[in-house]
Amino acid sequence: MATILSAQDVYKTYKAASGEVHALRGVSADFEQGRFYAIIGRSGSGKSTLLHILSGLDKPTSGKVYLNGEDLYAYPDSKMAQFRRRYMGFVFQQFHLLDEYTAWNNILLPLKLDGRKPDMEFADRMVEKLELRDKLKKYPSELSGGEQQRVAIARSILAQPPLIFADEPTGNLDKKTGETTMQLLRDCAREFGQTLVIVTHDPQLAATADQIIAIEDGVIQQQ
Repeated sequence: MATILSAQDVYKTYKAASGEVHALRGVSADFEQGRFYAIIGRSGSGKSTLLHILSGLDKPTSGKVYLNGEDLYAYPDSKMAQFRRRYMGFVFQQFHLLDEYTAWNNILLPLKLDGRKPDMEFADRMVEKLELRDKLKKYPSELSGGEQQRVAIARSILAQPPLIFADEPTGNLDKKTGETTMQLLRDCAREFGQTLVIVTHDPQLAATADQIIAIEDGVIQQQ
């Protein structure tokens, strides 16, 4: 399979009151189109920092990230925001839904920001897959945690980005709801040909990935 995303010798250093924090130390990893990757590690290991750098939400201190062979950090901030909307979807532990918008309008938001209209045939398939047909007119406060996360997944998928990033996507859900939600996320990514990269502390969830990337003290220990 073709490599869609590549990190090459990535370092990330933060300034802290106690001195410098070396969050990532020479990380290199390749991600192929249509595969499911789980990044695992203890709290503070650098796994979320790596996800943020891979997705353009944070800049590396040194090193390169390439998306389809293009340097992700060569873009100005304004173009980077547009680039993320078109090429990346995001699912977070906190659902980040807007309370004043219905579920459907939350799902549409990335496309609206980009001035694009949804592919309604694709949207219909996605809504059916995520079992959201009767939830679209409801507001976040009227939805359960699992339903809100499914709305967040739909929002990440509707623009049909080649990459989906998820940071502890089941962290705020009970075990059963988390398993169901994760299965839907995996199924959607597989059906729609998207590369899925998640950060998780759950070894059972990670075990379902095509590839596990274990990180410790900012260094990849195992792929």
